[in-house]
Amino acid sequence: MWPPTLARWTTWKDEKSGRSAEDAESVAVASMASAGKDLLEECREWAERGDCAPNGRPYFMQQNCPESCHKKTHKDPEYRQVDDDDETFHDLSARYASGKRFEFDNLEGYVTVIVNTARVCDYTELFYESLEHMHSVHPYALEILAFPFDHSQSDNSRCIAEIEAFEKKKLSKTHHIRIMQPTKLNGPETHPVFRYLKGLFDMGDMDESFAHYFFVNPDFTVFELHYGASYTTLKHFVDLHVSNDYSDMKRGRMTL
Repeated sequence: MWPPTLARWTTWKDEKSGRSAEDAESVAVASMASAGKDLLEECREWAERGDCAPNGRPYFMQQNCPESCHKKTHKDPEYRQVDDDDETFHDLSARYASGKRFEFDNLEGYVTVIVNTARVCDYTELFYESLEHMHSVHPYALEILAFPFDHSQSDNSRCIAEIEAFEKKKLSKTHHIRIMQPTKLNGPETHPVFRYLKGLFDMGDMDESFAHYFFVNPDFTVFELHYGASYTTLKHFVDLHVSNDYSDMKRGRMTL
């Protein structure tokens, strides 16, 4: 297992290394090509009418129209850096689907991904499985926290019991992503985790139509936001950040 590391991500601005966020921007451009090609002629039309959204046909579209969904929803990554002595994220916590509290200081030393997950019939379980697969590639270097929420434009009444049972099942020893209790993303009841992240990125209300992926580096000083990115693009960034941290560890170039 990886020991806790305090490395800064090598793709982000670090005065000691001379690197800048533009390095990661260039990677983002290249990663767009990895979203995959459309398989059907109607993909662009379907994407324009909203079929990529959770209340559309998200799983079908990601399988058959990844390029059109990527073009419709993708935005360039955004970056924020906080002071080394800022312990706001360190002090956050959230409850698992079971109700047990998880303290965020346990994430120190890992590349962390926080994502909002729409609870939608025939979609949510597949989404969780894709996150599980992403985690399985780097089980000792990556943490994924999924925050489910009830999408305002989707009727999940016929399957909510199944989704809730699945979310609690994912807390077993055979599964390793962390699924939290249902969460409010907007309004006066916004969860403190998302209140902090939205404030960090100067966001208003979060668009519930697509997932927001917040990457956090191992010492909680650099944050990266991906909106509407494909699974392939996200995995590319996970691989990039984890491998960069691991390379720094082997070379003994930790920035403490």
